[in-house]
Amino acid sequence: MNLEFGQIITQIIGFLLALFILKKFAWKPLLGILEERRSKIKSGFDKLDEEKSTLKALSLEYEAKLKDIEGLARQKILEAAKEGQQMANQIKENARKEALEILSRSREEIQRELEKAKVQLKNELVNLSLRAAEKIIQEKLDEEKDRKLIRDFIEGLEKVG
Repeated sequence: MNLEFGQIITQIIGFLLALFILKKFAWKPLLGILEERRSKIKSGFDKLDEEKSTLKALSLEYEAKLKDIEGLARQKILEAAKEGQQMANQIKENARKEALEILSRSREEIQRELEKAKVQLKNELVNLSLRAAEKIIQEKLDEEKDRKLIRDFIEGLEKVG
């Protein structure tokens, strides 16, 4: 094996020169591009994490608001039911009072009519008694006529009643 040191040295110098030129002109821009790409990717992930945490916070806020709204809706429903029950009770109470008033007025009216009927009955009895007494006084009757007169009087009372 023949090693030529001149050629090896030339290749080493060429390699180092190529390495120096690449480092000077290509390595920095390439590393810059890679660093820029890495920072874009990192900022994208950071932005994604930030949006994810914002979304989570909004989701929690949304759930809390939904719970508040549901609680408020339940409260409103209970209040409306309670108010409806109070209105129903008030309507029942008013109807009961009105029925009692009507019943009371009807009883009073019946009592007045009963009193009127009693007075009218007394007046008719007085008139009948007067007529009967008048007939008895006007006629001096014998026993048979007395009986006939009493029967006629009773029949007259039955017709009136």
